[in-house]
Amino acid sequence: MQELRRLSLERHPGNLPDAFALPFDVEESDDTHFAHHGIACPPSIARSVAKRKAEYLAGRRAAMAALSEAGAEAGDLAIGPSRAPAWPQGFIGSITHAVGIAAAVATRENAVRGVGIDIEHVVAPGAFDAIVQSVVDAAERKVLAALARRFGEPMALTIAFSAKESFYKATAAEVGRVFEFSALKIVDSNEVAIEAEIAESLAPALLAGMRFRLGYSLLDDSTAITSCAWNR
Repeated sequence: MQELRRLSLERHPGNLPDAFALPFDVEESDDTHFAHHGIACPPSIARSVAKRKAEYLAGRRAAMAALSEAGAEAGDLAIGPSRAPAWPQGFIGSITHAVGIAAAVATRENAVRGVGIDIEHVVAPGAFDAIVQSVVDAAERKVLAALARRFGEPMALTIAFSAKESFYKATAAEVGRVFEFSALKIVDSNEVAIEAEIAESLAPALLAGMRFRLGYSLLDDSTAITSCAWNR
């Protein structure tokens, strides 16, 4: 059975604590693993396919480790009304899944207003054009040129996609609705972060023109992790 490991977000903006990651293998997934780890299996998950069960369990195990690190005494992490995790009172966090890996981060609610993390494997060649069309515009691709020279264009695009996903997760509770990738424009980047600007007002606390620094790092040559934390 795979073991949890720490993912340092020290170089990411936002003073986030370590995330916890857990690789998983769908072929080794077993429904008895839920009880073994003290994680409830909700009916909606019990009815789902093996992949969904495996990523849910891995994500919840990572989240429980992150909550324990943050000082929470939570026995489980249920699914909330909006399908997002129902974090314990006084705490906030984010869970992410990609093929074969899940990760989570948690912190005290008074430290940030919203937090999001996202893990993505590098975009496949067959999906490249579709991602380009839906995630970034021509101006953003120019900004990403420096990342493309460093990591290659597929990974630069993956980082951009993942960073916008992290922003969405961090602001979803505040915005309360789905919004397009075009609502956030990438305007700059450096070795550890992407700077992005809200292009259209999303909520009273998230107005057009506000800028966010979205952290990124590579877990390996084909996998990126990004983060977004915004304060009160």
